[in-house]
Amino acid sequence: MNSNFLKAISLSICISACLSVGCTDKSEEETAAGQYEDEPISKLAVAIKAPATGSVLSGDEAVKFDGEATGGKAPYSYRWSSSLDGTLSTKKSFAKLPSDMSKGRYTIILTVTDGAWSSGQASITATVL
Repeated sequence: MNSNFLKAISLSICISACLSVGCTDKSEEETAAGQYEDEPISKLAVAIKAPATGSVLSGDEAVKFDGEATGGKAPYSYRWSSSLDGTLSTKKSFAKLPSDMSKGRYTIILTVTDGAWSSGQASITATVL
C-alpha cells in the first residue's frame, strides 16, 4: 500500500473517533461560554427588596433601597433610577432621605447588568411627600 492511502485511512479513523466521542479544541469540561457543561448559566433575575411597592416616603428618616440579582454571571453592576430624579445610585443597596427627593409619584427602576452583559430590571411605585 502506498503512504498516501495509509495517511487517508489514519485520518479517517481519527475523524471517526473524534466524532463518536465529541472531540473539540476545548477541555473536556469547559464550553465556549467558559462555563462547565454541568453548570449552565441561568437567566438573570432582578428584584427590589426595599422599599415595598406603593410605599409613601416622607420625613427626615433615610429610606433603604435594596436590590437583589440572581442567576446570570457575576459580577453584577447596579443602576437605580426614578421617573422624577433620574439616577439615584449605582450600588446594590443605599439609603436616601425623602427630603432629598422630588415630591410626587415615582416609578423606581433597578437595572442590573451581569458579567456577560445580560441585563434585567425590576420596578416599584412609591410616593414622596
